[in-house]
Amino acid sequence: MRSFKSYLTEFAIQSTSDYVFQVGGQGLGSSALKIPISAPMFKRIWPDTIRATVFHVLGAEDIYELKKLEGAKKSISAFFSMMARNLESGVAGGGGVVAELDADVLISARDDIMSEVDKQGRRWVEMMWFENQTRERGKFSKIEKDLNTLIEKLVKKHVPKEKGNAFEIWKNMKSHLKAGREGGGKKLSLVIKDYFDGVEKVIKKNKEVMSSIFYGYARSKRQTDNTWDEQIVNNIKIKKLHYLPKEEEVEDEEQQENIDAFVEKYKIPAKRWEFSTDLEIYTRAVVKKEIGK
Repeated sequence: MRSFKSYLTEFAIQSTSDYVFQVGGQGLGSSALKIPISAPMFKRIWPDTIRATVFHVLGAEDIYELKKLEGAKKSISAFFSMMARNLESGVAGGGGVVAELDADVLISARDDIMSEVDKQGRRWVEMMWFENQTRERGKFSKIEKDLNTLIEKLVKKHVPKEKGNAFEIWKNMKSHLKAGREGGGKKLSLVIKDYFDGVEKVIKKNKEVMSSIFYGYARSKRQTDNTWDEQIVNNIKIKKLHYLPKEEEVEDEEQQENIDAFVEKYKIPAKRWEFSTDLEIYTRAVVKKEIGK
C-alpha cells in the first residue's frame, strides 16, 4: 500500500491498454493477467456494497486532494489495521495525517494487495494475487481455465490470422492491431471492451469463490498480524482527521496551518495525537466497535 501522494504520480505511468495486455512477470497464462478493479463492474456483480469506516494515511499537504475524491468513483488505498510507526511515516512517504473515512469497500485484504493505477485512476491487480488468497485451489483453477478460454476467444475473434500461443499473441496485441493499419486504435478499443466484458462474466460466473476473496476479510475480524492490511475503497466521505506532530519545528507549523485552514473551511473534526501508539489503539477500537467484536 502506498501513500496518497504516490498515487498521484502513478496515474501517468501506464495506460489502460498497457495493463490489459500485460502478461509478463509471472510467466504466460491467466495467472499473470491484470484484473481491473472497476466499481461499476463490482456493483453489478455484488449490488449489496460493504460500507465501512476505514483509515487512510497521507501528508497534510494532500488533504485538499483527498477532499476532491469525496463521492467519486476513483479508488484509493485505505486500512482497517496499521502499526503505529507507519501512521507516522506512511508507507512510501507523506505520513503524519490519518483520515478517518466512510467508504465503499471494493476489495478487502489482510495484507498488501500490490495494486497498480492507470492513467484514469483505475486499479489493477494481478490474477496471481487472488490465487494466493484462496484455499480452494480446485475451484480457483476453474477461474483460470475460464480466463484462458477468454483470451483464446478474443485472439481468434480480433486477430484470426495470427497463429501460435494465444498469450504470446495477446501480449503483442497492440502492435498486431496498430502497426501501420488504418483504424487500429478503434479496433484496440473494441478488444479492451471485450476484455472488460469477458472478465466481468468470468467473475460473475465464479462469484462465490471471488466473493470470499474480495470481502471475506471485511466480513470477519478486520485485524491482521501484518504491518498493515489494505482496503481498496471509493465513494469516500471524510469523517475526521487525526494528525501527529512532526519532528521538525517548521514542518510542524506548516502542517498545523494547513490542517487548521482545512478544518475551518469544511467543518471537519480534527484531533492531534502526541503518540502514534495511541492513534493505533484508537483506529483498532473504532474498527472493533463497528463490527461488534
